[in-house]
Amino acid sequence: MSADHQKRENLIADLLLHNIYKTKDGRHLYELSLQDLEQQFQDILSPPAQEKPLNNI
Repeated sequence: MSADHQKRENLIADLLLHNIYKTKDGRHLYELSLQDLEQQFQDILSPPAQEKPLNNI
């Protein structure tokens, strides 16, 4: 098994542990490239950007 294949399988397993089965656009995890899986995983780990209040002068 190649290193990329093993990494892909590990990412899918980690996403499944977070109850992520599909992407926001409805694609199944097994349809994604390694790069797309890495992006999905980063999206989960990264907290959503919080908007700073605007100072109205």
